[in-house]
Amino acid sequence: MTARTRRVALLALLALLGAAAARAQQRPTTSRPRPAAARGTAADALLRQIADAQRALGDQLQDVQERLGSVQSEVATRFDQLTGLEQEVKALRDEVKGLYVESSTLKQQMDELKEDVGAFDSRLAAFRMVAGVFMAAMAIALFIIFMLAARR
Repeated sequence: MTARTRRVALLALLALLGAAAARAQQRPTTSRPRPAAARGTAADALLRQIADAQRALGDQLQDVQERLGSVQSEVATRFDQLTGLEQEVKALRDEVKGLYVESSTLKQQMDELKEDVGAFDSRLAAFRMVAGVFMAAMAIALFIIFMLAARR
């Protein structure tokens, strides 16, 4: 039986007991009168039942308060975990942003390096051509010198 159904049953019992007590007071006095002691014991028994019901409700309320406290502490724990996770996510986002900026910078530097390598290649090709022409001129000059020296 759940706590709610126990409470409803207890309240129904209290209502029935209250109704029975009200009927007992409304009965005509033509019947033989009850002795005062019998009336007192019935009222005492009713009061004891009400007191027991109140104690039971107090115990149930205490259990509910304890459960509520444990639920509140669990919610606080989960909230702290959520806050920690949010901070981790924020840190990871910042790291990703930093990596994006760094990769963009690296791409820009690589593009500049490609341009520098292209310029170096063109200068190297020009140097090779000049060096080839110079070597050919030197070879021709040496050939001419050798031919002049051999003619003499």
